[in-house]
Amino acid sequence: MTSTQLNARSLPKLGTAVRALRRRRGLTQAELARRAGVSREWVITVEAGETYGIEVGRLMRLLDALDANLTIEAFDTDETQ
Repeated sequence: MTSTQLNARSLPKLGTAVRALRRRRGLTQAELARRAGVSREWVITVEAGETYGIEVGRLMRLLDALDANLTIEAFDTDETQ
């Protein structure tokens, strides 16, 4: 299995990444919603980048259904080093 990293530093970018993964997996929005235990409407709003106050539990179920994970990467912003 090949690993791919997608930039999701904002809600619109997260939505774009979810849509890209869903399409790569050959899933419809309805199929993804069923697998993740969420509504199709919720998947639509996530893909549109409009899910402010997103529930982490739902997001994790969605990512599980896509066989993807959430990674947090910190960037060093201390310019004195």
